Amino acid sequence: MKIALPFTVLLVTVSSIAVAQMPPASGSSTTPAVPPAGMPGSAPQTATSARTQIEASGYTKIKDLKRKDDGSWQAIATKNDAEVAVSVDTTGNVTQTSR
Repeated sequence: MKIALPFTVLLVTVSSIAVAQMPPASGSSTTPAVPPAGMPGSAPQTATSARTQIEASGYTKIKDLKRKDDGSWQAIATKNDAEVAVSVDTTGNVTQTSR
C-alpha cells in the first residue's frame, strides 16, 4: 500500500507531462494567419489603420491620405522636418516614395 500511492502519483505526473508536450491537433492553431489590423505586417483596411502604421514608422503631420485601386495607401507626411510622400502597401509595409 505504501508503494501504490507514490507509484500512482508518479504515473499521473508522467502522463500529464507527456500530454502537455503533444502538439495541437491539426487545424487548431491559436496563432492568427494574418496580424491584426494596425499592426506592422498587416494590410491596412481603413484610413485609421494606415495612419497608425505610418505614425509607427516615425512620420508625423500626415495629410492627403488616399487609398489606391490596388489596396495600398499613399499620403504626404513629415519626417526629420522634411515633407515626403509615403506609401503603405497591401502587406502593411511603409515606404518613402518620390513626390
